[in-house]
Amino acid sequence: MNAKTKEFLKDIFLFTFGSFMYGITVNTFTLPNLIAPGGMVGIATILNYYFNLPIGSVSFVLNLPLFLIAFKMMGLKTTLRILLSSAIFYFMTDFVGFIPGFPQYTENPLLAAIFGGVIGGIGLGLIVSRGVSTGGTDLLSQILTKKFHAFSYGTMLTIIDAVVVVIAAIAFKDINAMLYATVTIYVTGLFLDKINNGFDQAKLVQVLTEDPTHLSEQIINKMDRGVTLIKAKGGYTGADKEMVMIVVKRFELQKLKTLIKETDPKAFTIIGEVSEVLGEGFKEEKPEE
Repeated sequence: MNAKTKEFLKDIFLFTFGSFMYGITVNTFTLPNLIAPGGMVGIATILNYYFNLPIGSVSFVLNLPLFLIAFKMMGLKTTLRILLSSAIFYFMTDFVGFIPGFPQYTENPLLAAIFGGVIGGIGLGLIVSRGVSTGGTDLLSQILTKKFHAFSYGTMLTIIDAVVVVIAAIAFKDINAMLYATVTIYVTGLFLDKINNGFDQAKLVQVLTEDPTHLSEQIINKMDRGVTLIKAKGGYTGADKEMVMIVVKRFELQKLKTLIKETDPKAFTIIGEVSEVLGEGFKEEKPEE
């Protein structure tokens, strides 16, 4: 079995498993509680409320014009992968709903919104980790961002989801539906990012010290971490300096802070959050086939 076949099978597995998880979100948590979680699924949830139409099938039909636009903008290969992931995604959304006796949770809508967001976010994260979308507002946001340059992708995505949520609140005549949907959308996005960027977010540490060479040696020898020396100039003194830059995992931060303090108690240290790190010692990025 060659590498391309293995990657294709991996695509199919993750598309299917991730879609099944999102099917649980819709059929167990959001639909029974009239939560429209943004996007095409949110619109389909509203149509299901009035006409009892299957959410997955309706969502796929709503996406068809977007697929045509995507073909013109992104090419055949990318569009075919989006079509494949979307077809599996929306099929599984309906399939889970057709399973006899599949549980529906309606005791606490807030818990439904939270856990629906968690499971849905993980499911979507597994799909997106393969470099594709499931259509819907994700694809629509990409298309509109190219047309309306004043809006960023994230802003456009938020606007579209917000419009769907407001429409749902009006359609269901329930302000709580809008609030619960907002919770679901937020939690879904949070876990989607975690799946793609990792739960062990790294820390970027920058240190100004009188002896950067010695500190670098201590970090390399005692923590087995790479170090970068960056030329810097003091804004007040005008003196040339070297700044030590290092990226560590969250659990390594305290050890690094202790090491810096022991090496140079007067060192000036800046610590920042890093959402993703690619390279040796962190997540390895696989080359595209």
